[in-house]
Amino acid sequence: MDGGRNLREIAFQLRLAADLFEESPAGTHAALKRIPRAATEERTPDVWREIAEHLENWNERVDRSTYVDTPLTTRELLLRFPRFRQILPIYFGQDGVAISDDMQDATTEEGIRMYIEETHPGCPWELPSVVSECYQAIAVFHTEEQMDCFFAGEAMGGGSGGSDDFVDFFPMFARLCIEHLREAHSPLWQPKRPWPRPDGTD
Repeated sequence: MDGGRNLREIAFQLRLAADLFEESPAGTHAALKRIPRAATEERTPDVWREIAEHLENWNERVDRSTYVDTPLTTRELLLRFPRFRQILPIYFGQDGVAISDDMQDATTEEGIRMYIEETHPGCPWELPSVVSECYQAIAVFHTEEQMDCFFAGEAMGGGSGGSDDFVDFFPMFARLCIEHLREAHSPLWQPKRPWPRPDGTD
């Protein structure tokens, strides 16, 4: 759905892997170096063909309405926030207490700017994803209570820093990252040739 390989293409590749495993049961073929084998080598081709069949019939087996209506688990949600899983516990401790010695008396904004400074000059590779996670948090968690429970409680154990609520913290974090990218790294991308303006002028 997101533009990657579709299920039938993946199923075809799995069947190809099954054929190669039949040719070399020990997985010695160069294309099989990173593909796992079943517990017993002779069972491996059948396992991959079973998975391929499962993929091809995926859309028929899944009850989409039930799937969409089922709340995500904490573990599933954690996959959306790989950078926050590092940033929040390291820079902001439990209940908003700064862990870093340099941040003991820092405001939330100063703490965020300190993080941004430490990513520099690798900011173009780090900060866009952080901004994305900020807005994902706002989109997924609709109340301060939910955000606090997830980010400062059971899931991450990291506060938002200072006394700021997460509903204020995430927009501020995103804004400061974007401001830094505009000021210190603009432009991040340039077209190969200038495009005409909407009014038709170059």
